[in-house]
Amino acid sequence: MKKVTNYRGISLLDTAYKMLSIAILRRLEMYAKDIVGEYQCGFKKGKYTTHHIHTLRQLMEKYYEYNKDLHILFVDFKQAYDSINREQLWITLRNFGIPDKLVRLVQMCNEQTYCKVRFLGEVSTSPGKGSSNATDMKEMDVIGTHTLLAYADDIIILGKSKHDIEERARKLINYSSSMGLVINENKTKYMMMTRNATTKGNLHVGDLTFEQVGDFKYLGVNINEKNNMHNEVKMRLNVANRCYFTMKEMLSSKLLSRRTKERLYCTYMRPIVTYACETWSSTQGDEEKLQNFERKILRKIYGPVYNNELKRFERRKNENLQQLYNKPSIRHFLIRKRLEWAGHVWRAEDMLIKKVTESKTTGK
Repeated sequence: MKKVTNYRGISLLDTAYKMLSIAILRRLEMYAKDIVGEYQCGFKKGKYTTHHIHTLRQLMEKYYEYNKDLHILFVDFKQAYDSINREQLWITLRNFGIPDKLVRLVQMCNEQTYCKVRFLGEVSTSPGKGSSNATDMKEMDVIGTHTLLAYADDIIILGKSKHDIEERARKLINYSSSMGLVINENKTKYMMMTRNATTKGNLHVGDLTFEQVGDFKYLGVNINEKNNMHNEVKMRLNVANRCYFTMKEMLSSKLLSRRTKERLYCTYMRPIVTYACETWSSTQGDEEKLQNFERKILRKIYGPVYNNELKRFERRKNENLQQLYNKPSIRHFLIRKRLEWAGHVWRAEDMLIKKVTESKTTGK
């Protein structure tokens, strides 16, 4: 481990305690769905990382097309789950209209749940981590619905100018500090998407300085200041290739049938390389790289073919691979996923993904 501060101990809970906390969580969810705004997609039924990735990329695409600047702050909190001010949390729950009986039950579940670690004679203290109802309680901190996107504690602040970001970040810092949350200055990054030539400059909010970056990994995808998919496809291929090398021996093993190897590829490797592909605006070159990756996997699965005339083994041709595979190629898989997602967006009445997709943006 490079940094000890990144270590998170998980408290193992009693089974009866788990059952009680899950029952309380189910009752809290009935109120949380009306309290938590559209800005939050974490721990909400029917909401996934793809929703926010789509929203962010649509905004960036529209702003870039009409030559408008978009400023983004990727916020990271220090030990978000461990540092919540519990006393303030009970007050917030009551302010949100949660029945007092449920609040008392949540308090009861969190009483005397501390995790202490002794290291070099010093003892650290923090709330016990692992309670099922902790996530919903933290995500109820409503900041806004139009200038902020959040997936659990992964938050981004959007603005049309640097001044907008500074003001909104200042409000977020002040509000979150009352709940015991502290922004991680080193991991919080600032990005400006613009088509104009500008000099890079860090973002200063009070005593905090946030580094300006050209690209950032948000919810597992590459977000860059030009909003192109080339870096994203490259990153996905790198991750998928690492997965391929860990499974290389299995794919060439004679102990597994071809059908089993195909299922390994479709259920384990292909989802890695096509993660969030619904939001891509990929080029023909990007899709060809993905196709080449799939062919490499299939050649490993099916092995070489013997040429009777030349008396030697040869690499299988693309046509032969497709005949053996007899399933839609990864390119057709991308098309299918995009069409499915387009239908989902079209049916998403009064949801943020549809509002952003159908929104009109004017130029400068």
